Amino acid sequence: MQFYLDDLLCLPLILTVTLFILRFFKGPLFRLTSYQVGIAVVYYALAFEVFFPLFMPRYTADIVDAFLYALGGWFFYRFLNK
Repeated sequence: MQFYLDDLLCLPLILTVTLFILRFFKGPLFRLTSYQVGIAVVYYALAFEVFFPLFMPRYTADIVDAFLYALGGWFFYRFLNK
């Protein structure tokens, strides 16, 4: 739980802040599409699980983290993107 909770909560937190900022400019009924949420999931999974571990020893690649990014993206799209 200690090592995976931040990966699970990463995208719901970031996408909620992003949605708040976009609603300021585009109106209160704006929602992120499933495509946009999917792009965010792929971006974070590739960045933190593929590219950063290649160049920075501080980061380690873990497939469970990529799954948790996807789960967090699904949670945001299903429950917070209203």
